[in-house]
Amino acid sequence: MGFQLDIKDDDSFRREVLEVPGVCQVVELYPAWCGPCKAIQSTFKRIYFDAGDRPLKFFTADADKLSGMEEHREKNQPVFLFYKDGKMIDHVVGVVAPQLERKINQYSAV
Repeated sequence: MGFQLDIKDDDSFRREVLEVPGVCQVVELYPAWCGPCKAIQSTFKRIYFDAGDRPLKFFTADADKLSGMEEHREKNQPVFLFYKDGKMIDHVVGVVAPQLERKINQYSAV
Protein backbone atom coordinates (compact mmCIF):
# COMPACT_ATOMS: atom_id res chain seq x y z
CA MET A 1 0.00 0.00 0.00
CA GLY A 2 1.21 3.51 -0.78
CA PHE A 3 1.20 6.38 1.63
CA GLN A 4 -2.26 7.55 0.47
CA LEU A 5 -5.42 5.40 0.23
CA ASP A 6 -8.39 6.24 -1.98
CA ILE A 7 -11.73 5.95 -0.15
CA LYS A 8 -14.34 4.58 -2.57
CA ASP A 9 -17.55 4.49 -0.50
CA ASP A 10 -19.23 5.15 2.85
CA ASP A 11 -18.27 1.74 4.27
CA SER A 12 -14.59 2.30 3.51
CA PHE A 13 -14.76 5.80 5.00
CA ARG A 14 -16.34 4.47 8.19
CA ARG A 15 -13.90 1.55 8.48
CA GLU A 16 -10.70 3.40 7.51
CA VAL A 17 -11.32 6.83 9.07
CA LEU A 18 -14.15 6.94 11.60
CA GLU A 19 -13.42 3.65 13.38
CA VAL A 20 -9.64 4.06 13.77
CA PRO A 21 -8.69 5.69 17.10
CA GLY A 22 -5.57 7.68 17.94
CA VAL A 23 -4.46 8.52 14.41
CA CYS A 24 -4.35 11.89 12.66
CA GLN A 25 -6.11 11.27 9.36
CA VAL A 26 -6.01 13.75 6.52
CA VAL A 27 -8.75 13.23 3.95
CA GLU A 28 -8.41 15.15 0.69
CA LEU A 29 -11.98 15.59 -0.52
CA TYR A 30 -12.01 16.49 -4.18
CA PRO A 31 -14.61 17.18 -6.87
CA ALA A 32 -15.09 14.24 -9.27
CA TRP A 33 -14.32 16.34 -12.35
CA CYS A 34 -10.95 17.38 -10.93
CA GLY A 35 -9.54 14.35 -9.12
CA PRO A 36 -6.97 14.43 -6.30
CA CYS A 37 -4.56 17.36 -6.32
CA LYS A 38 -1.22 16.21 -7.69
CA ALA A 39 0.54 19.38 -6.52
CA ILE A 40 0.19 18.51 -2.83
CA GLN A 41 1.03 14.80 -3.12
CA SER A 42 4.80 15.32 -2.96
CA THR A 43 4.40 17.45 0.19
CA PHE A 44 2.19 14.80 1.82
CA LYS A 45 4.59 12.05 0.82
CA ARG A 46 7.53 13.91 2.40
CA ILE A 47 5.55 14.59 5.59
CA TYR A 48 4.43 10.95 5.76
CA PHE A 49 7.94 9.53 5.46
CA ASP A 50 9.45 12.18 7.77
CA ALA A 51 6.79 11.41 10.40
CA GLY A 52 8.46 8.15 11.34
CA ASP A 53 6.28 6.40 13.88
CA ARG A 54 3.83 9.26 14.44
CA PRO A 55 0.20 8.10 14.01
CA LEU A 56 -0.63 9.61 10.60
CA LYS A 57 -2.62 8.47 7.54
CA PHE A 58 -3.55 10.17 4.27
CA PHE A 59 -6.65 9.50 2.19
CA THR A 60 -8.32 10.82 -0.94
CA ALA A 61 -12.07 10.71 -1.57
CA ASP A 62 -14.46 11.84 -4.28
CA ALA A 63 -16.99 14.13 -2.55
CA ASP A 64 -19.79 12.72 -4.74
CA LYS A 65 -19.24 9.19 -3.42
CA LEU A 66 -19.61 9.92 0.30
CA SER A 67 -22.76 10.71 2.25
CA GLY A 68 -22.71 13.85 4.34
CA MET A 69 -20.25 15.67 2.09
CA GLU A 70 -22.83 17.62 0.10
CA GLU A 71 -21.43 21.00 1.16
CA HIS A 72 -18.12 20.12 -0.49
CA ARG A 73 -19.53 18.97 -3.82
CA GLU A 74 -19.12 21.09 -6.92
CA LYS A 75 -16.36 23.17 -5.37
CA ASN A 76 -13.50 24.24 -7.61
CA GLN A 77 -10.79 23.28 -5.11
CA PRO A 78 -10.03 20.42 -2.76
CA VAL A 79 -10.91 20.46 0.91
CA PHE A 80 -8.64 18.73 3.41
CA LEU A 81 -10.49 17.28 6.39
CA PHE A 82 -8.63 16.37 9.57
CA TYR A 83 -9.98 13.50 11.67
CA LYS A 84 -8.91 12.03 14.97
CA ASP A 85 -10.73 9.44 17.07
CA GLY A 86 -13.66 9.33 14.64
CA LYS A 87 -14.35 13.07 14.70
CA MET A 88 -13.55 15.83 12.25
CA ILE A 89 -11.32 18.24 14.16
CA ASP A 90 -10.33 20.75 11.47
CA HIS A 91 -10.27 21.48 7.75
CA VAL A 92 -8.37 23.51 5.17
CA VAL A 93 -9.93 24.76 1.94
CA GLY A 94 -7.58 24.81 -1.03
CA VAL A 95 -3.98 23.78 -1.49
CA VAL A 96 -2.19 25.86 1.15
CA ALA A 97 0.92 23.75 1.83
CA PRO A 98 2.33 25.68 4.84
CA GLN A 99 -1.04 25.64 6.63
CA LEU A 100 -1.60 21.96 5.83
CA GLU A 101 1.86 21.00 7.05
CA ARG A 102 1.47 23.00 10.28
CA LYS A 103 -1.88 21.34 11.07
CA ILE A 104 -0.58 17.86 10.20
CA ASN A 105 2.37 18.31 12.54
CA GLN A 106 0.10 19.67 15.26
CA TYR A 107 -2.51 16.89 15.08
CA SER A 108 -0.10 13.99 14.59
CA ALA A 109 2.15 14.95 17.51
CA VAL A 110 2.36 12.23 20.10
